[in-house]
Amino acid sequence: MSEKSLTILESAKQIASSAESWADVSNALFDPVDGLLIKAYPTRPQREAFLKTEEYGEIRGLLESAIDRTGLISGATPKKSGKFLVRLPRSLHAALEREAAEEGVSLNQLVVTKLAMQVSQLTSGTAGQ
Repeated sequence: MSEKSLTILESAKQIASSAESWADVSNALFDPVDGLLIKAYPTRPQREAFLKTEEYGEIRGLLESAIDRTGLISGATPKKSGKFLVRLPRSLHAALEREAAEEGVSLNQLVVTKLAMQVSQLTSGTAGQ
């Protein structure tokens, strides 16, 4: 057992003990961008080697325990981060950036405001009027 794999296992145990659903455990461990394992073992050969360790077996057991605790179906919905990625045409992105600069707000603030206004209009029945 290497020191690194033991550290990863301890981190995984902390994640599993505080996660609200098995999906949160899975995302925290296996997300291909921000997951614990991808950060610890950034290359494919490193990850493949780790998959053969006892520590990885224990991590899989943590995930299985989380599934048992939260339920396969009910635990499948992760806690929402409040973030999502939207792909835009470059021209629309540039137009939104210009508008945000003109308004003196961040691009995020501008887009959140525009979305909130649309949702408000839809829920109040004033959309398209």
